[in-house]
Amino acid sequence: MNTLKPLTLSTIRISPLTVERFYEAAHEVLALEVLAGRLGMTRIVEEPVLHRPGLALTGFYEHFAWRRLQVLGHAEMAYLRTLDAEERLARWLAMLQWNIPGIILCGRDSETIGGDLLAQADRLGVPILATRCETRSVFSQGPLILHELSAPRASVHGSLVDVGGIGVLLEGPPGIGKSETALGLLRRGNALISDDITMLAINTHGTLTGTAPAHMRGFMEIRGLGLLHVPTLFGIAAVKPESRLDLIVSLRRCSNEDDIDRVGSDVRTSEILGVQIQHLIIPVAAGRDFVNVVETAAATFKMRNSGVDAAAVLDAQLLAHYQSVEKKQ
Repeated sequence: MNTLKPLTLSTIRISPLTVERFYEAAHEVLALEVLAGRLGMTRIVEEPVLHRPGLALTGFYEHFAWRRLQVLGHAEMAYLRTLDAEERLARWLAMLQWNIPGIILCGRDSETIGGDLLAQADRLGVPILATRCETRSVFSQGPLILHELSAPRASVHGSLVDVGGIGVLLEGPPGIGKSETALGLLRRGNALISDDITMLAINTHGTLTGTAPAHMRGFMEIRGLGLLHVPTLFGIAAVKPESRLDLIVSLRRCSNEDDIDRVGSDVRTSEILGVQIQHLIIPVAAGRDFVNVVETAAATFKMRNSGVDAAAVLDAQLLAHYQSVEKKQ
């Protein structure tokens, strides 16, 4: 396997992950409301993970994950209610003074928290968020939102098309025909993800995904035609909001034949955000049907992933042929 020179990426600067950014992203999904500590909404969540501080509430702080959002569910709230008012306040203050980013109270127990506890959170500027969702729902949705807000991101010049379920990034110098090739693929029933600029990120499964900038979603620019609205021309199914990035196809004007893989036995890759992606270089020449070539490249990618490699099959057949010839001699 040969690693090619990395693509030119533009790193997207991500704003610090604050409690406010989490609240804005999660308040509809988790029905969040702010009970106290509004002045502390700019606190930074240094570790984008949720944590249940059960041991901390008992006074054990040796391994307390204070950099994370703290989640108090039914068990934690039930424990606090077993304490007298003075002890409960002391345990609460001990946790707040660790400079935690904030607390999420879950379920109906969030309605029973004492006003004195909220007053202390206000005084110290520690945001207290409440949701009627159960703890399991918060731990199901919350980590996904935190990852989405903190995942590394980059942008690349290229068009991303879903070709038969394979995410293909068409990449190359300006004017070489990326958008025209993407347009031909759409006419063959494939779906556009992005044109010209593709935003890349790592999802929660460690998979590289691509999407279009929000203001350009569903649009293409073709030299001589201008802007095209893809759903209007080809139907709503011709556009998808995002896709996994499986294959990079670089369109190149190649003067050196040594740069071209004529057999397909040398699988080349490029690294994007730490993920290795298979990378093909297709030479541009007059009269070539790039739409057909890209569709075939996607089909070949599928075939290789299913364990069938045409170059390996041919190699085995040639070896068997020569061995049979040698035996006859």
